[in-house]
Amino acid sequence: MVAKHDLHKDFPEYAEQLDSRPQTDAAFAKLLEDYAKLDQQILDLEEVEESSGDEELGRLRRERVLLKDKIAQQLKYPS
Repeated sequence: MVAKHDLHKDFPEYAEQLDSRPQTDAAFAKLLEDYAKLDQQILDLEEVEESSGDEELGRLRRERVLLKDKIAQQLKYPS
């Protein structure tokens, strides 16, 4: 199943931060940009690949989880 992983849906309590903080925090903006690109890459692969056991797809999904964890950490404990 192809599903976009929207950070606003995953972190609704931080929606304002997700919208405003990238304008003043370049490092945070880069994290969000990297996440969006990776999520799109996964979506593109999921549309083509019928098998969810694909190694590349699994690796990218794990990378997305790690990136989402970094974003969550930044949202909860901004520097």
